[in-house]
Amino acid sequence: MLLKKNYLPVGSVVGLHNDSRRLLIIGRQMFSETNHVIRDYAAVDYPNGFTDPKEQLVLFNKQDIEVVYHYGYVDQKELQLDELLTEAEAGKNENKEQ
Repeated sequence: MLLKKNYLPVGSVVGLHNDSRRLLIIGRQMFSETNHVIRDYAAVDYPNGFTDPKEQLVLFNKQDIEVVYHYGYVDQKELQLDELLTEAEAGKNENKEQ
């Protein structure tokens, strides 16, 4: 069942290439105002979490992940959301090709 997932669930903790921090995923498919692109994930530093409303989220894509330290909670609702996100991503990629 988990093998079909395309996105890591919220609550997952990851490490990125060339970055020594551990990051806690708090969102997916986030729009970057700076670059005007959608990134796969939004995260905050682990273990501190979200501590300051002025804090910048770390936005990154799947290919930036080097290691998964913890895999977040998955239930039926998470699987349904993953399917919707995957469909939205497929539609976005189809529009790029046209």
